[in-house]
Amino acid sequence: MKIVNLRLNDELVERIDRIASRMLVSRSEVIRQALTLYLSLIDNLGYYFKPSVISPEIEVYEERNSISFDLGNYLSLTIFSVVYGGIGEKRYDWLKAPLRKVAEIMAYQIRVESICRFMEPIAVKISTGNDLEYSVKFYRNFTGFFGKRVILAENEDIGRTDQSFFVSTVAGLRDMRVKNIPKRGDRIFLYGRIVSGNDLLHGKLPDISLFESLASMVSDGKASSIFPVKGDGLKSACLYASSVAGGRLRMIVKMDGSCPGTAVIVTSPEMPLEGGIEIGEIL
Repeated sequence: MKIVNLRLNDELVERIDRIASRMLVSRSEVIRQALTLYLSLIDNLGYYFKPSVISPEIEVYEERNSISFDLGNYLSLTIFSVVYGGIGEKRYDWLKAPLRKVAEIMAYQIRVESICRFMEPIAVKISTGNDLEYSVKFYRNFTGFFGKRVILAENEDIGRTDQSFFVSTVAGLRDMRVKNIPKRGDRIFLYGRIVSGNDLLHGKLPDISLFESLASMVSDGKASSIFPVKGDGLKSACLYASSVAGGRLRMIVKMDGSCPGTAVIVTSPEMPLEGGIEIGEIL
């Protein structure tokens, strides 16, 4: 690893230090991540979104599987990704499912994650590790569920693949007026259902309007924050909320489990909507 010296103005250094404190990492780590994310954006999305040269003053920050670029005027360009592997119609898929169902679940997860980030998707780039015919089949099903601009960007035609692999990269505008920030003293409530495997394929996905109502309560200041439960599990989402608040997690109910956005956690001093399960608190 090489040592590189940089000259930065005081204001930019203060921004970096604020982010480093919030993320519990060093100043150097923030700079490394910012450069990595910027280069990734240009390499992977520059052609489709044709960004102008980004000002070195722009603030870049991350939130779990997303990165955001502060555009000013209470807007940011937010990009996040969703990855599915081993679920589909291929020979070695561990979970056999029609591509139509896989596309429905992925489109649903993207909508839930967008709601929890207070962002409006602009476009989705689909990449796959499968042959063109299989990729096009997934793409056509996905566009039927998503309703926004969808680009099939990459597929694997050189090597033979016997397992499904799909990546969606979502770009959209985030409303920065909403402060989606958990606080120490908040209680943590679970809404929706944590489902995976065959239960996910054969059951009905939760009504997405529930998550929209909860997000509205965060927007109105009636709850502190909302985060989706994803593949890294319920406890991981709770730990993330606690770390952002600068506190520690106390789990009240011993439960965990992962799902593709079929459940969310909401942090608030009191239960914001009936039907939630209190699972912990931030101390």
